[in-house]
Amino acid sequence: MEYELSFCKIEQLSDNIFEVTINAGAIINETCAEEAQRFWHDLRTEPYGLLVNNKNWFIYSFMGSQKIGEHPLERKTAVLVDDPVTESQILTVLELKKMFGNVINRKIFHDRDEAIKWLGKP
Repeated sequence: MEYELSFCKIEQLSDNIFEVTINAGAIINETCAEEAQRFWHDLRTEPYGLLVNNKNWFIYSFMGSQKIGEHPLERKTAVLVDDPVTESQILTVLELKKMFGNVINRKIFHDRDEAIKWLGKP
């Protein structure tokens, strides 16, 4: 099953694992975070894992970086990166989340299969 939000595409990989690919050039702001919250609230009643595929270039606003990925049923988040600039950006976002205590079960990966395997573990 595939879904589309204003800033990303979401593909369901299994019953409880989803892959999110951010649109090229997107700006992830507070409005995007709220749209994602509504989407997950309407779609899920059970915990899920999220693979965030960073193959496209995009940026976060300060508030967007704080609020994105904060749905209570999101139990694990694997972030797939393939270049140092993107990895640096994601590390900054994770550091911001750490300041607010929201970094548990979030991990950066360079290999998609490893990320999916990690998401599938309890």
